[in-house]
Amino acid sequence: MKRRLSFRASIIIMLLGLLLFILYLYFFVGFRDILEILRKIDPLEYSIYYSLTIMAILLSIIFYAMTWHDILKTLSLKLSLKRAILYSWVGNFVDLVLPLETISGELTRLYLIQRDIKGDLGRIVASLVYHRIISISTTLFALAASSIYLIIAYRIQLGITIFLLSVLACTIATIILILYLSFNRKSAERIAHGIIKVASFLIKDEKRLESLKDRSMRELSVFYDASIVLGKNPWMLAKPFFYSYLSWFSQFIIYLLVFYALGVPCIIYYIPQMIVVFSITLAVQTIPVGFPVGLVELVMTYLYNILLKTSPAMNGLATSLIRVVTFWFQILVGFIIIQWMGLRHAVESGSFMNRERTLE
Repeated sequence: MKRRLSFRASIIIMLLGLLLFILYLYFFVGFRDILEILRKIDPLEYSIYYSLTIMAILLSIIFYAMTWHDILKTLSLKLSLKRAILYSWVGNFVDLVLPLETISGELTRLYLIQRDIKGDLGRIVASLVYHRIISISTTLFALAASSIYLIIAYRIQLGITIFLLSVLACTIATIILILYLSFNRKSAERIAHGIIKVASFLIKDEKRLESLKDRSMRELSVFYDASIVLGKNPWMLAKPFFYSYLSWFSQFIIYLLVFYALGVPCIIYYIPQMIVVFSITLAVQTIPVGFPVGLVELVMTYLYNILLKTSPAMNGLATSLIRVVTFWFQILVGFIIIQWMGLRHAVESGSFMNRERTLE
């Protein structure tokens, strides 16, 4: 019931956020200006560039999954690339639908992969933790480089500088916290003991509680063994970092392609500004409390209005089309994958039961 309420609340927040952004476009940008831009667009050119954004988001997810898949291989965990892609997409779906749930995507992937790899919980968690570290680090490096360039090369407002530094600080704090818990075993054990104490109020069976405690400590030991392996051999993470940057670049291309589709070829001269907007958009969705729908779009449009020389109508329309691909398309495909996986499981279960009945 709690999960259903959380999911329903997230859907309501998404719809309210979308309504908020639509109202912003109506009152502060103007639908007439947006329609005027749409009238001037070359349909063929728009179709070509916008169709490329779909290919780009697919490539981004594939490289994102390859990052995780390579970490799994490094830790001697066998999972097919196909399943890594499916689980990554489902994890992204959950993260997008539940933006306030912090690590909901990782927990989803943990649940899914446990059905394929049993008895290796500690190493699986290690793979997810390092995947999160690599993903956030990729965003951090790009955001830091582009922000420094903007601050030095342009006389941007003090408020923008403070906002950039705040996002950088939150991103850095997230990485430091994850790394601290990854290498400080005593702190992690204290947290685990705290969780078990809370569980003791719900679980009255002493044997079950003791079993939970023993398993937690055992899996923590496996997790830190895996962390030591990766910590002593950081070169093993070179390929995952490479895949992560390919994923980052594939998604960044979407931002440029949308402006090209809208007839703004000069956007190529604003790559540093585009990187800032793109990196901030990723950062505000991956920090511990991600921004919900509506607020992300408002931040994107606001930054475009300040950093680019394009009109507010163009910026609002571009933001909408970008989010259709990077947000709504991912949700649609993720939902289809979830339904397909559930249907396939039901079919396989039904076939098994039919075979059992035939044998009887």
